[in-house]
Amino acid sequence: MKTSIKTSAIFATALFAGVLAVGNAFTANTHATASVSSDAIPSVVITAQRMSEDQKIAFDAEQSGMQTVVISAKHLTADQKLAMDKADTLNAQHIAASGNHRTAI
Repeated sequence: MKTSIKTSAIFATALFAGVLAVGNAFTANTHATASVSSDAIPSVVITAQRMSEDQKIAFDAEQSGMQTVVISAKHLTADQKLAMDKADTLNAQHIAASGNHRTAI
């Protein structure tokens, strides 16, 4: 197969371009790095007022998802205390009596 000079030149150019491309792919590219000035580094300024101890506790409680429980009570008379103690004793006896009816499997 005979090729003309024009075809040989095209093949030679393509082969040369291919060799350059493959050689370029396996070489490390070293780009000149621009010197980093202090103007190029972004800065952030955070300002806040100082919190009191109560504000800190409230902020921490809000972040942790804690819930506030308010417990209020009134002063009981002696008769009311005796009635509550009697009710507690009756409930304890009822629970103990109902527990005795269990059977083994």
